[in-house]
Amino acid sequence: MNKMIQIKKVFKNNLLYLYLLFLFCLTGCSSNVISAADTPKRTYLLDIPLPSIPAANPEGKTLLVSIPKAASGFDTPAQLYMRHQNVLEYYSQTQWVGTPAQMLMPLLVLRLEATGHFAAVLSAATTPVAGELRLDTEIVRLYQDFLSEPSQVHLVLRVQLLDMAARQVVATKVLKVLKETQTTDAQGGMKATNEAVAGILNELVEFVVEQVK
Repeated sequence: MNKMIQIKKVFKNNLLYLYLLFLFCLTGCSSNVISAADTPKRTYLLDIPLPSIPAANPEGKTLLVSIPKAASGFDTPAQLYMRHQNVLEYYSQTQWVGTPAQMLMPLLVLRLEATGHFAAVLSAATTPVAGELRLDTEIVRLYQDFLSEPSQVHLVLRVQLLDMAARQVVATKVLKVLKETQTTDAQGGMKATNEAVAGILNELVEFVVEQVK
């Protein structure tokens, strides 16, 4: 009889031990899942030096900068890269603070204002007023390319200037910039992207100013 009681006690103790072990594992696993899911992504900006703005040119035309567009697959805040031909992937722990097209808008306006060639540079995102000229832009490509060594950021921007009074296209150009990354990671891609955007804005400003001379 005593032996049976001892066996039952051992059995109960083992069950309790297994139950507590199960709870410990369940709690540990759950906390790991929650901490991984709650880990905030690092967000990056297009943060290039802002130009000083001169006085407006009273003899210049008004230029309306339309809201930039992006080709399919590139209208996303995800930080994109390519390791295999024609296959886009994205970093899981980093992203842009907004879509590249959204971040490009104020930079376009500021850089064009800084030329001093226009009576006013208007943003379609903030004003309903039409301009004498309109600038349309589209991000055709923007990604970090690991098919080259070191990796490179590819930025392709389609630019079109329109005369709104004459209702005709003044000029169209596709701008392309490649920038090597200093490091083959997300931060390296971010820095190279900022350099690429700064470079392509210089080309865009030269193109637009040349058309309105």
